[in-house]
Amino acid sequence: MKRSPALAVSVLVLVSGTAVAANAAGPAAAPAPAPHARSAAAAWCEKQGGTAETRVPYYTGTGNKITPLGGEREMCVFAATDGSKIMIAADTLAADKPTLAALAYVRKPAGPSSPGNPSIAYCQGINGTAMFGNKPTDGGGWGPKNETDPSKATSTCAFADGSMIDAWGLKYHQGGVVRGADLTKKFQATIPGA
Repeated sequence: MKRSPALAVSVLVLVSGTAVAANAAGPAAAPAPAPHARSAAAAWCEKQGGTAETRVPYYTGTGNKITPLGGEREMCVFAATDGSKIMIAADTLAADKPTLAALAYVRKPAGPSSPGNPSIAYCQGINGTAMFGNKPTDGGGWGPKNETDPSKATSTCAFADGSMIDAWGLKYHQGGVVRGADLTKKFQATIPGA
């Protein structure tokens, strides 16, 4: 089939005119980003009565200075009417298998008592870490983005499997005191007792 040169020129003018008109209207707007979908772990947190929050790590050293560190983590915070709170990594709460943090919370293993911060001593005594520096007096924790108050960084006990839980909440629970909420029945996985 033979096309006429006039038809080819007409198509070329039409396409060129459309491109010129589009550019005259200004650059094409980028499509709006899709809204951030809630993760399955955040959904589980909220289903259990917690509040899912994105937290970042901070190094507080031994003074009143706060230094933001790289990374972020989705945390689940439970608050009680008495003002107490407990924070746990959302993926720790929503894990489909037991985690070391969940086992420590449910089983309440005996831990050492020593001078200094009892929550850190307990965490270390059950093979977790709450350290944010290379000196025993260094401090840190997880807080809201752009935090400037070192006291707002929540100290956590982190375990080798990556699970993480509020260090004070873990220590208090081991002693029979519930802060924020009793997490025992809030884990997605079935956590075997001792």
